Amino acid sequence: MSKVTPASGQQRLLRLARYHLGAPVTNRTSAPLTDTNHENADNTPGSAKHQQLAARSGAPEPVAELSLAQRVNRRLQMQRERQQQNLEKIMALALEYCPERVSAQEVDPDWFAQYCELVLDISNDNMQQLWAKILAGEIATPGRFSLKTLQTLQQMSHKEAQSLQLAASLSCRNRQEQSGRIYFGYIRKPSLWQLLTGRSMALLNLSQFGLSYPQILNLVDIGILHSVEIESGELQPGQAFSWQFQSQTLECTALQRGVVLQYYKYTAVGTELLPLLNSPTHSGYLAALQQQLAGVLQFK
Repeated sequence: MSKVTPASGQQRLLRLARYHLGAPVTNRTSAPLTDTNHENADNTPGSAKHQQLAARSGAPEPVAELSLAQRVNRRLQMQRERQQQNLEKIMALALEYCPERVSAQEVDPDWFAQYCELVLDISNDNMQQLWAKILAGEIATPGRFSLKTLQTLQQMSHKEAQSLQLAASLSCRNRQEQSGRIYFGYIRKPSLWQLLTGRSMALLNLSQFGLSYPQILNLVDIGILHSVEIESGELQPGQAFSWQFQSQTLECTALQRGVVLQYYKYTAVGTELLPLLNSPTHSGYLAALQQQLAGVLQFK
C-alpha cells in the first residue's frame, strides 16, 4: 500500500513549478471541453487568414525598418512567449485536477522535464486539458504514465483525439484484465447448431455509433489500438464475467460452448489514456451489443 503524504496534490504541483520552472502557478477557471475548431464556420477571407497566421508565426510581410536578423529574433521571441503561455496554462489547469491525497513518492524529475518540453506547443484547449489531467494523475501516482504515452499524445492531432474520444464511448474493462476493449461480435465454432441455423458469426457495425473503420485504422497507426482483432478464449457454459462501462457494470454468463468473442484491444499507451477521457458510454451501442449477444450470453 502506498504511503500517503500530508501534502495535497496542489501543493506538490506548486513545488514542482517553483523548483523546475522558477515561477508560481496561478489557479484559473477551466473552460468546458468543447470543440474549438471553428474553421468551417469562419467566413474570414483567405487573405485575412493568411495575414493572421503570418502574424502569429512572427513572420508577417517584411517591415522595411527591420533587418532579416531582427525579424528572426522577433519570430523566435514570439514563439518562446507562446510556448511559455501554453506551459503556464496547462500547469494552471493541472492545479484544478490535483487530488488532495497523493502517494509519498515524488514525481521523477526527468519525467517532468520531458513533460514540460512536450507541452510547449500544445495550444488546443481540449488537448491542454488532457495534458493537465496527465500531470495531475502522475502527481497522484508517480509512474502511472510512461514517456511513450506522452510522446504518442504529443504527436496526436486534434482529429485523432476526437477519434479516441469516440472509441472511449464504446469501451469497457473487465476485472480479469484492465486493458480497454471494444467488443463488436462473436464467432461460433462449427457445431450441429451452426448446421441447423446457418449462423456462425454476428458482427456490429461500429460506424453506426460514430466510430468508422478508417478511424479505427488511424488509432491503430498511432499506437492506441492493437493492429489485429482479438478473439477471447472459447467460452464455457456457465462461465461468468463482467464488463465495466464507465459507471455501469454489465454482468453476463455464457450459455453454450464453442463461442468466441471478438474485440479491439487497447495497447499499453491506449490503456493509460482511456481513464482520462470520461466519455459517456454510448447507450445505443450498449443496447445493440446486448441484443446481438443475447443468443450466446445471458445478461443480468
